[in-house]
Amino acid sequence: MNLETIFKVFMKNLLLLLLLCFSLSFSQLKKETENFIPSFELKPNDLELSRLAQPTQYFDKIGPRAGLMGYESGQFEMWVWPWKPLRNFELQFILGTSTQPILAKDIVRTISVTPEVTTLIYTYESFTVKQHFFIPRDEPGAIILLDVYTTTPLSIIPGFIPVMQPMWPAGIGGQFSYWDDEVKGYVISEAQWRAIVLCGSPAGQQMAAPPAHMFGDNPLQFRIDVKPKETEGKFIPIIITGAMPDTVNWKMKYDSVKATYNRLWKNAENYYRECYDYYQNLRTSTMQITTPDKEINLAYEWGKVALDNLMIKNPRLGYGMVAGFGLSGGGARPGFAWYFGGDAFINILTMNSVGMFQQARDALAFTQKWQRQDNFPIRKKNPNDPPVDVGKMAHELSQSDGLCDWWNDYRYGYNHADTSPWYLVAIADYVRTSGDVEFLRHSWKSVKQAYEWCLSKDSDGDGLMDLKGAGLGALEFGKLVGIYADVYTCGVFVQGIKEMKYMAELMGDSLVATQADAQYKKAQPRLEKLFWLEKEGYYAYGATEKGEQVKEKTPWSGVAMMFGLLDEERSAKSIEAFNSADLCTDWGVRTLSNKSELFEPTNYNYGAVWPFIGMFFNTAQFKHHYALSGYQILQANIKHTFDNALGVVPEVFSGELNTKLGEAYHHQGFSTTGYMLPLVRGLLGLDVDGVNKIVRLTPHVPTFAGPVLSITNIRIGYDTLILSLLNQSWLGPKAGVSIGVSKKGTDSVSVEFYPSLDFGSEITRVSIPSPRFNSDTSRTSIPFDVMIFGQDKHAITKFKVLDDAQVLINYKPIGYIGIVGYKLLRMDSRVSYRINHGSINSELRIISEKFDGKRLVLTVEGLSGVTYDIDLWSFLEVEIEGTKYAGDWHKITFDKKPKQEFVRKEIVITLK
Repeated sequence: MNLETIFKVFMKNLLLLLLLCFSLSFSQLKKETENFIPSFELKPNDLELSRLAQPTQYFDKIGPRAGLMGYESGQFEMWVWPWKPLRNFELQFILGTSTQPILAKDIVRTISVTPEVTTLIYTYESFTVKQHFFIPRDEPGAIILLDVYTTTPLSIIPGFIPVMQPMWPAGIGGQFSYWDDEVKGYVISEAQWRAIVLCGSPAGQQMAAPPAHMFGDNPLQFRIDVKPKETEGKFIPIIITGAMPDTVNWKMKYDSVKATYNRLWKNAENYYRECYDYYQNLRTSTMQITTPDKEINLAYEWGKVALDNLMIKNPRLGYGMVAGFGLSGGGARPGFAWYFGGDAFINILTMNSVGMFQQARDALAFTQKWQRQDNFPIRKKNPNDPPVDVGKMAHELSQSDGLCDWWNDYRYGYNHADTSPWYLVAIADYVRTSGDVEFLRHSWKSVKQAYEWCLSKDSDGDGLMDLKGAGLGALEFGKLVGIYADVYTCGVFVQGIKEMKYMAELMGDSLVATQADAQYKKAQPRLEKLFWLEKEGYYAYGATEKGEQVKEKTPWSGVAMMFGLLDEERSAKSIEAFNSADLCTDWGVRTLSNKSELFEPTNYNYGAVWPFIGMFFNTAQFKHHYALSGYQILQANIKHTFDNALGVVPEVFSGELNTKLGEAYHHQGFSTTGYMLPLVRGLLGLDVDGVNKIVRLTPHVPTFAGPVLSITNIRIGYDTLILSLLNQSWLGPKAGVSIGVSKKGTDSVSVEFYPSLDFGSEITRVSIPSPRFNSDTSRTSIPFDVMIFGQDKHAITKFKVLDDAQVLINYKPIGYIGIVGYKLLRMDSRVSYRINHGSINSELRIISEKFDGKRLVLTVEGLSGVTYDIDLWSFLEVEIEGTKYAGDWHKITFDKKPKQEFVRKEIVITLK
């Protein structure tokens, strides 16, 4: 063989070798990039909340079957209800050949939150990583997508501590983990295979070798290598998922888990779009509001999302409403993420108010499953034992029931007395608002049993349910727990009696209706007599078995006042007493006056600020026409939607500083209801009667709030309404307020419009457009009435709507005197007022405003030695005592005291 031939053979073999190497390299590159997924657009959402990340602040992403809860640092724990497979999941980054990790928490820059996805952005000098979190709507897992831009080779190291424990109070042993190279993820399970979770990425490589049959002390980590430009147009998926267990022996099958894992990362875009579409539908299918205050509008929509996220599908127990969420850390209690009856019933009032009827119905139906019966769910120790507490509604149910014997081994299930009367209130409210009488028919036996249980707890025959033998009421520990009756529980019970009569009449049950009517006539006067403190001028907290009143000043009577169960004049006196700064703070309402000997600002029951307790009082403020002071508290609670975790409200705050208590959980459902209910039923004054097709609007929107308020998609049976409110009080003699109604549907709807008008105003005409003319000047007068209260006056007009209608109330603001605004009282589309974390109570408090025909007396409270600005105006010449005018504002100065404290002062405005 000559040299030429040898050379040709050599070149041929070399070419074949190069082709083989290229083929192998291309195959490897293709295989690696196939483990990424094409990037897709995350749709813009005008509900987006964003800020610089606060690494120690909470965030969560919750779905019906799974949820993750963590910090804005990027560290989180994962739950696949009811299991906690892992905690302390976090990212690290390594550049090129370096061995020094860069911790994600050290370079996190921003967080943005929409209902469907949360994004954290990490930035370093040579890379940016966007981490997108979302939870599929009907899968037991989480999808995390990494959007990576890097100018140098980068290794991303996800790591976590395996846990695999069920929710408190259940516990198991025998946990283990291992790496499955087929799916590129860690398997986390336990000896009986009741739960299996995969955590990994199709682009992952194993880094840890966990010990067999147990968990190690160190985190499990895997590695994702990224070259510059390799991820252009790509997302890197990370999946954490379980699977649905079989319903025979409640075990998961690993093949099902793997199938779910692969389905999630391969179809991530579809799952994202499903989330986006779900929350868009939640927004548009329920009631929407538009006010001049963008912060109120945002908080309202986020309130619907927060409440909807409480609806959880537990594979053993079913679909119901939990109370809230929070980090469990090294434990197994993720906030209050198990089923609480009382919390559900209170939140249902808000769900009804905003048209979330399906969620409300599902939550009610779930609680009915656990209503106590003879030998269920608590078993008798002896078959011959008499029935105990038949009809009582459950207080709480852990998601781990079935993994433990919740009802029989633990004492918490039925330990509250107030849950059962709340059930009566909630189901009646649902039926009235939704018009779903059929559900009541289906539930009537359950309702009667709950009512009979409540009646059985009137141990002294005075008509009121008491706490003796019934369980806990307003408080769960401390000096006041052992009292005989508290105003909160008694108030809920009296409203329950009232609602029982209403429901019995709908059911045609005359026997129950007659009994409830007689019971109410006995209970309501007793409620008034038992708790009114004549000397103090407000309603007491409680009473002993001997009838001695517990005179502590608390806002708990707000429940009865909210429902209109107490004397109007006494309620007004109580509200003025409670408006004081010893109860009301710049961030909410204390549970106990700070002048009480029992007051402790960080005590859960004796001084802390609870948005949920403030809700009752705040709604009562509006219902009893204390709109200005009510608006202050409403604004304070709304701000918590934005100043802690974005979009949700914590459970409880300090009574002396604007900060969340350490023991408080981060996302509490009834804290969201804490502003949602007074917003809808108080400030807007919207009440819907779906049974009788009546919509009542009693707005207490300040006249300075802006010209337009709209409420859309008010559901009344199969019909929907749009209400538009136009206030033109600034037009002086030509002032007017109008309501426009647009209706879709075939049924006639009655509208009752009771707007709050300015002091001194005189109604001149109420009119509708004439049928034959389409002109503002061609109008037909309709009848109207006027109601005058201590704080304001209301026009009253009623009309029927078949399609569209418009009613105009003309009035002369003769001698009008009004408060245009004072910082938190201003509804403003441009300005957002913030209260700093850690601040003390210092803002001006509006106690009352009273008008006697020529004088407006405004009672306020402020800190001694401090000057406040307030804006006052009138169409006529007035004389003002108690302020000094400077520029555009009136200045109110409170005299100095040896000790700085809140003091009262009157501002008197007299017409000349």
